[in-house]
Amino acid sequence: METHEWHKHPSFKNLFESEIDILKRGLKGDFELIEYHIPTHPNEKVTAIGELKFGTNQKQIVQILFPPKYPFAPPKVISIQGELVDNKLPALMQVHHFGKGNQYDDGSMCLFRKDFWNKEIHNVGWTLRRAQKWLSSANTKEGFKPDEVVEEYLPPIRPIGQVIIPTEISMPDNALSGDFFLTQFKPNYYILEQNKSVQSTFKLSLGVESFRWYAFEAGMTFKKLFPVFNAQRLVDIFSNFFGLNIVEKGQNRNIAFYLPDDENPWHFFKLNIQQNGLQVNIVHQYFIGRTVSNELYLRTKDIFDNELLSQKRVTIIGLGAIGSEVALSLAKNGVGHFNLFDMDTFEIGNSVRHAADLFYIGEHKVNVAKQLILRSNPNITVNTFNVDVLNDTGLLENSFSKSDLCIILTAEDSVEYLINDYYQKNYNIPFIFSRASMGAFSGAIQVVDSQSACLKCLSLYNADTLPKPISKIKLAELPPEYGSCSSPALPGSEIDTKEIALQVSRVAMQCLLKGEKSTYPSLRNKQYYWHGPHGSSEKEPFTWEMKNIKKHKDCPICH
Repeated sequence: METHEWHKHPSFKNLFESEIDILKRGLKGDFELIEYHIPTHPNEKVTAIGELKFGTNQKQIVQILFPPKYPFAPPKVISIQGELVDNKLPALMQVHHFGKGNQYDDGSMCLFRKDFWNKEIHNVGWTLRRAQKWLSSANTKEGFKPDEVVEEYLPPIRPIGQVIIPTEISMPDNALSGDFFLTQFKPNYYILEQNKSVQSTFKLSLGVESFRWYAFEAGMTFKKLFPVFNAQRLVDIFSNFFGLNIVEKGQNRNIAFYLPDDENPWHFFKLNIQQNGLQVNIVHQYFIGRTVSNELYLRTKDIFDNELLSQKRVTIIGLGAIGSEVALSLAKNGVGHFNLFDMDTFEIGNSVRHAADLFYIGEHKVNVAKQLILRSNPNITVNTFNVDVLNDTGLLENSFSKSDLCIILTAEDSVEYLINDYYQKNYNIPFIFSRASMGAFSGAIQVVDSQSACLKCLSLYNADTLPKPISKIKLAELPPEYGSCSSPALPGSEIDTKEIALQVSRVAMQCLLKGEKSTYPSLRNKQYYWHGPHGSSEKEPFTWEMKNIKKHKDCPICH
């Protein structure tokens, strides 16, 4: 198998020799190459180690790692603890973490944004010059100036995990400390549920642990609190700020610091305190706090107003292949409230098309969809109804009266015409109907509101049928699912049902944003027909046909 290794590639022979020559020549006396390594195995990298001068007669051992795809990606520069002894490297080289930020977990320096690298003009010498400036700032008491910080927002010390905080915490007035109860949902990852959420986000729990939090005064940041992070500094902080001697309080403590003016105000620690005479050693595990409501929709906020969408309420009837994907998509784009209706149970065969997987076998589909939604955002409200809507005695009416949109994805005529004939004219909200054909080779989406044709109108126009594939495709009849008395499932692939679900989600977002200030385009069509992988006599394969059919004058529902 061919692999691209730049130091072996004929096209980069001159480049390799040039980069090594730069290291040997030593940046006009500012760099002394100690050794370099040319890989002998595919998983190795070209590396070099040397001593780099910076500031006023200061030196630092650095390791330079060239990526296998160099020069398309920049080299890393890593600071190594220790000094040369008799011109020899330390026996055990360890990464030097300065604790000033602007440094990755592996110790490499944040020298520039990755998209700043230009393989046509930049080289290892240019990279080391930037490393000199980085080292000068990292060795000052003040740390990096604002214009020197690469905006990566890296944690101040290396975390081994994270604490997920669903929404921003409002601290009690004048409160200095209190307790959190964190649920560990996978090793080293916790979520603050008991204090902030009424619904369980992750079904699996490895246990609940108590963390004592301590609040600092306004103006305090991590860098101010920890100019240097070590055991004695921790002891001093508790003594000076809270009058506590943590050495006497036991060997294991779970704590959290609230630093009001820090970029990220919450920091969590598990401390193992060991005292031998006057010597105190504290082994720490650091968990960075991440607030979901502050971070989740940063990538979409200029497209969809998540604050607006968080107030929207959507009812979805049918949580199968299309419904589960639609529910999850709307949640990921900011919709804040859901009412979910489905009477079925999730079985093995569902997993090939559903948004969920085999982990959820045996659970009600509405509860499966709820878990998927909450995992995307624990702040969303989800009401589930494991009922047959044809036997409902008031749940639908209550849900419609409080919804901004209803989406019907059961592919059952009885349900669709119940909603179309009885409900849609009595509730001033859009209704979206969608289904896929046998094999999911075609599909349709119908938006029914006060201005558009209803399902009965479409039938009078002969526009209520799905596109027919251009060629006949014979599909094997599926047997009933074992242990189930329901009708056999219809054949069809996830790649085609997901296409329909994606379009339903887009149409739903346009309906929800109607009349609101939005950068997303307004809904211009009410009927959508999917001419799938085989196309039809009217359209090429994989084509969406969009129409805007008006109400029929003879429709008994609309008139």
